This record gives sequence, structure tokens and C-alpha cells, in this order.
Amino acid sequence: MRANLIDDIESLIVPQDYRKIWDDINLPIQIEKGESYNLPQEELDECLAQLSKRGYYLVSIAEQFGAKNIAEVGTAQGWQFYTFAHYAFMNGGFVWSCDPRDVRNKEYAQKYSDVTDFVSGTSEQMAETIRFSGEKIDMFYIDGWHEQGWVLEDVNRLKEFQSDDPIWIFDDYDERFGCSLDIDEICEQMPDHYVYRVGNAASGQPNHQVAVFGRIE
Repeated sequence: MRANLIDDIESLIVPQDYRKIWDDINLPIQIEKGESYNLPQEELDECLAQLSKRGYYLVSIAEQFGAKNIAEVGTAQGWQFYTFAHYAFMNGGFVWSCDPRDVRNKEYAQKYSDVTDFVSGTSEQMAETIRFSGEKIDMFYIDGWHEQGWVLEDVNRLKEFQSDDPIWIFDDYDERFGCSLDIDEICEQMPDHYVYRVGNAASGQPNHQVAVFGRIE
């Protein structure tokens, strides 16, 4: 299975330029979140060390399979969005992302404006934007609403833009989220998939993702 080619996330060394994106955008947010959950400092430090690798880990998957155009559902402050954007800037790609709220880091929004398109809305509005561009998507990252039904809705809206051999990444594949049931349904349809742990969230809860390889029909 192609997924077995992916290196273990724990052994990944994050280059400094990608590490800076984490430090600037997500590290302060995660520290605040960890403190709100009253995590002991040692446990918080371990969570942050694991979580800080997730952004570049997804880039390493994109690089391994030659993905250029990337579409993301769920922008938030933009850590993953601008991590993808840095990769796209260096590889001639482009990144779309959508979120009903625009709370992006303004500095990075300006820095990567030439290789990104943020859509204020859901995957429905982003689909219209991608359709207008005429582009195909090589990699999809789904990290939107966690309730059951939303992931399948996102996939149904975006699958028309799949390239010939795309990769789909689904975040928060954990039983405490209703979206895990949607992801289970997709995995039943797509045997070429890979489940991996990206450490603990700053809440102290485990965080898993699923990489699905190939076109979803």
C-alpha cells in the first residue's frame, strides 16, 4: 500500500522556515489552550513538540506524491494554510482554503497572497471559486465542522475537482467527534488509506488523521 511509504511523524525534523510559521501563528494559541485545560507543563511541552510537526508532515506527504494544488476546509488562524502556502510558493502550486470566520494571521495573509485564495464561507463557496479557476486539486485537507455529516458534504462538494490521483487528508479521526463516522464510511470505500497519530492536542486528548489515496467517487 502506498501509504506505507510515509515516514513516521515522530522522526520528522521540521525545517526552520516551516518551524517559524508554527512559532508565529499556532504556538501562542496552543500554549493558551493548554493552560486553559490546566495541563502540567511537562505534558504541555510534550503535546506542543508533537503537534508542531503536523503542519510539515502534511507538506511531506504532498511533496512525496508530487501534489501542487491543495484545497483546505477549515482555515482558522492559518497555520496549516500558510504551511501549505510556503510549499506551494516553492513548487509552483496554489492553495485554496475556506472558513466562515476570517481570523487569519494578517502578516502571512499578505506574504502568501500570490499563491493562496481564502474564501469566507464553507466548502460550497470554495467549490465555486475553484470551479471558476479551472484548476484540479491534488491534495485535499478536511478540517472543518466535526459533527457527523459535514465531512461527507465537503467531499461531495469538492470531489469534482480531483486530479487523476489525489490525496485526501481527514483531521480529527477520533471517536469523540461525529466526523469519525463519516471518515469510517470513506475508508470502507477506499481501501488505500493510512491512519496515523499526530500526538496529543493541547487539550491532552489524542489526535489522529487519515490519509486516503485515490479518487473518491
